[in-house]
Amino acid sequence: MRARDIMTHEVISIRPDATVHEAARLLSDYSISGAPVLDEAGHMVGIITQADLISKEGKTVADLMTTRVISAEETTSVDEVAQLLTSNRFKRLPVVRGERVVGIVSRADIVRMIASRWICPTCGSIYTGRPPALCESCGTDGVTFERELAPRMEITARQ
Repeated sequence: MRARDIMTHEVISIRPDATVHEAARLLSDYSISGAPVLDEAGHMVGIITQADLISKEGKTVADLMTTRVISAEETTSVDEVAQLLTSNRFKRLPVVRGERVVGIVSRADIVRMIASRWICPTCGSIYTGRPPALCESCGTDGVTFERELAPRMEITARQ
């Protein structure tokens, strides 16, 4: 299983010239704890978090954001993403394709994966947690299994 399989695709981001108030409002409105900071070309130049807003002083996102950002590629394994999150005490990890942010994996996404049900498309067997490598009932390859779990409603329900 890869980052692309569990990431949130609707990336909520902010510009470096946005005000601290705008950043606080964004995080609050979407019930998220951080967001990538993207320049005019759409390249990630940092990340702004609740901790940055609480512990630092400044007027703009650029004044407060963390500029050394660790990210993952779409093909990074979920196990490696989980290791990066826990060992660095991160709550979220941007997922990039080249220089573009294409998703975010949060701790909640990994928990949601563990809570998932996986259905074998051949025989209908159901597995919970991480997807199995093979269906124990019919031998179908686990990569073909369908994941049964709704996306993050607090993000996808907003317009």
